[in-house]
Amino acid sequence: MNHFVHDVSPIKVLIFGHKEFSQLVSNLMPKYEAMAKFIIVDALIGSAEEVKSHVKVHQPDVILSGGANAMYLQSCLDIPVVPTQVTEADIIEAVKRASQVSPNVVLITFNGPSPVVPLLEDALGIQIKEETYSRTDEAREIFHIVSKQPDVVIVGASLVCGLASQSNIRSVLFYSARSCALAMEKAIQQGRQRRGQLEQKSLHNWLMNQSKTPIIMADPNGNSLTLNQAAKRDLNLSLDFEFDLQDLIHPQENAQPSDGECSINGSDWWFHRDEVQNDTQTMNVYQLYRKKPKNPTLPPVTSQPHQMAFQSADINKVMSQISSFASSPSNVLIYGESGTGKELVAREIYSKGAFSQGKFVALNCSAIPTELFEGELFGHQDGAYTGSRRGGRKGLIEEAQGGVLFLDEISELALDQQSKLLRFLQERMFRPLGANEEKSVHLKLVAASNKPLHELVEEGSFRHDLFYRLNVFNITIPPLRQRPEDVLCIAQSKLDIFLERYQLQMDSETVLDSIKHLLTRYTWPGNVRELENILERLVAVLSPQQDLSNMEDLVRDIAPELFLDQQLSTSKSRIKNKELEMVADAMVQFSGDKQQVANYLGLSQTTLWRRLKHLQNN
Repeated sequence: MNHFVHDVSPIKVLIFGHKEFSQLVSNLMPKYEAMAKFIIVDALIGSAEEVKSHVKVHQPDVILSGGANAMYLQSCLDIPVVPTQVTEADIIEAVKRASQVSPNVVLITFNGPSPVVPLLEDALGIQIKEETYSRTDEAREIFHIVSKQPDVVIVGASLVCGLASQSNIRSVLFYSARSCALAMEKAIQQGRQRRGQLEQKSLHNWLMNQSKTPIIMADPNGNSLTLNQAAKRDLNLSLDFEFDLQDLIHPQENAQPSDGECSINGSDWWFHRDEVQNDTQTMNVYQLYRKKPKNPTLPPVTSQPHQMAFQSADINKVMSQISSFASSPSNVLIYGESGTGKELVAREIYSKGAFSQGKFVALNCSAIPTELFEGELFGHQDGAYTGSRRGGRKGLIEEAQGGVLFLDEISELALDQQSKLLRFLQERMFRPLGANEEKSVHLKLVAASNKPLHELVEEGSFRHDLFYRLNVFNITIPPLRQRPEDVLCIAQSKLDIFLERYQLQMDSETVLDSIKHLLTRYTWPGNVRELENILERLVAVLSPQQDLSNMEDLVRDIAPELFLDQQLSTSKSRIKNKELEMVADAMVQFSGDKQQVANYLGLSQTTLWRRLKHLQNN
């Protein structure tokens, strides 16, 4: 039996410090290397943007810093920031060491004076000047004044010592190994807490919004009720459902068994009930599994056929690649920005290939938590884990037997998920959770990504062996802005669908004629999906009035972004023309002396050369 294991990977701690502080922390790292991965940014913090760029790159669970730096980081970040606390013993030791270098000791402390300074003055027979600050900019001002003193040695936090190092002034860091160790332990603890909270939030979101299993939670009296999206969609319950829970699930029983059968709105279901204790009472959690299709005598509902509308040579090339790659059983990797139609291309590969007799099964890899990935992909046997579906459940791989498995946003898979997928791709074998034997499967795998996987491989966030397994054939879908000739034919195709859906007796060409000048001048950052959304918005608004006389104002109301793009372009053009005017005037003013013109305008020689070349071409 496979077991879910709680995530015990090391906590990522990002440390902002400077030289002595970084070295002190580095010396302590081996003690905690099994519990945490430490990344040190050995620099003075300049701006919130700089900090956020480091956070974006390293994706830490928690941040460690000291003094005003920590307070500043807490103000601009939404992840835990643990400050390194200085003790009175730290200050005593640091001042003693500083007094051996110079009798002129200046102690710069954060948030208030230290009570041990007068005692130290008496004990060491020196005068200690103490300055305090509460913000980083204030610390810089104090340092600038203090640094003018002759033969001075400064005692302070990492920020102060970093400033001293830049000015070649002697300094002593007042943090001790003990203080840093305590801060590192606290950072690891807070990092674990945050990771656990995020995991719980991710799991809760998946269960409530992404899971295909209807889930109902209610108190024993049915007075407090929560339904996930699958329950709201599949059970088709009325607004007074909270009063009917007992009748629906336990109509003939006084007791509440943990497993059984029920009928809800004409459909038969298995249910499994668990008791969950919250802060105040015990709640009943029901998972429901359909026994047979609802209304099996009715024909299945079919969706609009997936079609690609295009005129560009770029998409014609994509269609040629689809025809070539669809007949092979090998994997296909599709690249494209969000909204370009990667799933549409995957469905074309499915429909034109040798696997079209099986199912097309899609999984959005970014929407499933790590702990549920294995069960969703490989399925589980009856009783594989507490609360598992009675009779077991097929995984998506088994559902796609003889067909196509489409893994969208594959770049979002965690490394441990990637390992499990890699083994399946290598062996074409899988083992459902709780099973003793492996099953073989014959299918075609198509994956899609809006990020360049080869760059993720270089960064270490995507396995190189998985990348090479996936990258047998690859197709790149260019964004809509690079193929403007496709805009109108896609728009007409979508309009035909929406006009039929909203039952409007209008001709798509007539509607398109009144707005095509707006559609063709826009750059479509959201690609085909954005175009589709705007057109559906337009048809929905037209539905009650069916008036095409004032379409531009109507579009301005529902899609102001189409006009903002034009305004930005016009604004940039005006700014560019103004810059060129200033360059021309300056060339006259300084008699063509390019060095003087560059200095006057604050431009580099290269930038000035480009501006002059542009003037000559015009």
